[in-house]
Amino acid sequence: MNPRCLITALATLTGFGISAPAVAQSKDDAQAAPDARTSKATDLASDWQLKPRWRMQYDVASIDGPDGLAGVGNFQDIRRARVGVDLAMPYGFSARLETELTADPIELSDAYLQWSSRRLKVILGQQKAQFPLDEENSDLDTSFLERAAFVNAFGYTRRTGISGHYVAGDWAISGGIYTDAIAALNDVRANSVSADLRAFWSAQLASTRLHFGATYRWRDLNDFGLAATRYRSRPALRIADTRYIGTPELAVEKEQRFGLEAAAVQGRFHLASEAHWLKAQRDGLHDPIFFGAYAEIGLFLTKDSRPLKGGMFGTIKPRKPIGGGGLGAVQLNIRYDYLTLNSGAIIGGTQNGYLASLIWTPAENFRLMGQYTKLKYTDAAIAVAGDRSYSVNVIGVRGQISF
Repeated sequence: MNPRCLITALATLTGFGISAPAVAQSKDDAQAAPDARTSKATDLASDWQLKPRWRMQYDVASIDGPDGLAGVGNFQDIRRARVGVDLAMPYGFSARLETELTADPIELSDAYLQWSSRRLKVILGQQKAQFPLDEENSDLDTSFLERAAFVNAFGYTRRTGISGHYVAGDWAISGGIYTDAIAALNDVRANSVSADLRAFWSAQLASTRLHFGATYRWRDLNDFGLAATRYRSRPALRIADTRYIGTPELAVEKEQRFGLEAAAVQGRFHLASEAHWLKAQRDGLHDPIFFGAYAEIGLFLTKDSRPLKGGMFGTIKPRKPIGGGGLGAVQLNIRYDYLTLNSGAIIGGTQNGYLASLIWTPAENFRLMGQYTKLKYTDAAIAVAGDRSYSVNVIGVRGQISF
């Protein structure tokens, strides 16, 4: 995609968002309502709101490894460029449509209709499907350039379906029935079908916010199972297409996934950890079980905190942004990231990852990230002079803007 065209499109949308008149009627109009019926109609009109949204992330990175290793070198590319709209409607209804411009052809990211009340929410359309904590967090609010290796390897992507979400105090549970992404839909009998569940407990204890949760997915691949399936992961960098860890092609008919998650926030500190298992069921063959996990800790060097609410980490809003008497929020994070795609006779490789990131958020809508990653592989999918055990170093920087 031509970056100049992309930037022009985003600038146009930004201008529209700034200059577009409000959908709601003015307060003066509401006060001038002659009777209750007019007042009610005005209230309903004020519930209609159209809000443009867009984001862009640009990555520059370098991968270094043993002499002769494929996929090393310098990389730079647009990581994400999304534009869309949020529509608020009366009686608790809302909708979102968002597209990913870096894909060729352009892809839908979110495309759903939602109804919500104080405790209940129902979503219909293409959406996130009871994802693990690391994937549930917005890609604008991650601690590192990419999510944990198992998220990529196990194929957590948006899918089409209907989901329900219920909150009761500190407890929440959600579940849904899904098929494939809208772009892949063709025949009901051919598309995959899954049932997904996620439950969590999140409570404030004194000055500490705690979170514990679990997820489960059962999926029948249907005709997807007729094609070869590979579980694999990139080296902590999405703009590089090489996978140093990956299974051979497998004829998978069904999948089961189970995960545990935990997190905590106290002042400037946060902790997060997850463990996930994937069982790939094959007719008449050994059913491999793959495993991934991570543990991370973060510390703000400024007097800021990472919000944890509703089963996910939220957007960092600096207490003293640039222009508001400060320099923004500065955060340091470290993570251990483990993934093994070895199970029985299936050898896909094992990764031990050590990551450190420094994030500067000068204002809520801007972010600059720097990251160093050391990945140690055994039984790697790509060999170097016959050796499948080696280390790879990755250095990356990201600039981010969103509205």
